[in-house]
Amino acid sequence: MQKLNYEALKNFISGRRQKKAIITFHSIGDRDSVASAFAISQIFQNSKILSPDFITSNSNLMLKKLGYPATISSEFDDSAELAIILDANDFAECGPFAEKLQAFNNEILIVDHHSPKILSNDNVYCFNDESYNSATSIVYNLLQDFSVSIDTRLAKLIAMGIISDSAEFKNSTADTFLQIGTLLKQAGVDYTSLLAEFEQISDVRERAKTISEMFNSTVIIKNKVLFVFGRTETHSNIAAENAIKIGADIALFHSISKKEISFSARMRPGLDKALGIDLGRIMKSIAPSISGIGGGHPCAAGAYGPMQFKKDEFINHFITRILSRIENLS
Repeated sequence: MQKLNYEALKNFISGRRQKKAIITFHSIGDRDSVASAFAISQIFQNSKILSPDFITSNSNLMLKKLGYPATISSEFDDSAELAIILDANDFAECGPFAEKLQAFNNEILIVDHHSPKILSNDNVYCFNDESYNSATSIVYNLLQDFSVSIDTRLAKLIAMGIISDSAEFKNSTADTFLQIGTLLKQAGVDYTSLLAEFEQISDVRERAKTISEMFNSTVIIKNKVLFVFGRTETHSNIAAENAIKIGADIALFHSISKKEISFSARMRPGLDKALGIDLGRIMKSIAPSISGIGGGHPCAAGAYGPMQFKKDEFINHFITRILSRIENLS
């Protein structure tokens, strides 16, 4: 693996813009990963965006609202001359694509805002910079440096990618605010209007049920850490996010459909480092208990699988892993 600084990243891209490229991201792609993929495809004109499995409902809504194709292929292309991984710092985070990327013979470029993982592959080039709050923020700088025209649609896409990983701007720097200010001008909107455009508002009865379900959730307090878990009939990711907003430190919610069970986990930003917890890795490791797949970020992750009757086993695994970290706090 070869580590790149920003200038080296630009030079790498400059010599490979015409190559046949595949662009992908971590399992269960969120708005940051999806937005950064569609944005960087403006630099690589001969590229195709691939999803390892599926994208979140928020990402799907964002693409549909802006007129981008919401259906993303999951068929890996071994004939590509270049593979680009966004918002993930190793192959394992790419779920079903992990083995294919490991066996990929051509160059692989990783662009991420998390601390780098050491990969033994000589064909991997890696740019990881934790001073950025999102992968989309990195890509936005690249678009500017490569003089890519940013229209209203693209400006909104990039802005939503940056905002989604900011945790309501708790994970932000001065550059984050400068980027958002410029993007709002390019999009011709104010911040409130932009958020309203992509807000996922459920039917009033569904919202009432979600609130009721949250009040009926289970709460654990251990070493001053507040952990909440429960079930929701609608969007488990929204329930988990709302639990964090109203005071939970860690939240796990699940929903059950006819075909599968889905889990969403969220954690208050900063606790991943304080507690040494990576929700994405936890969800990936216990997803086999429901014969499914999982992944995501340290503070936001998900898992899904067909074995609904293994719900309690999955939850117990998750709680055990979390509590083992909390109980070891000094």
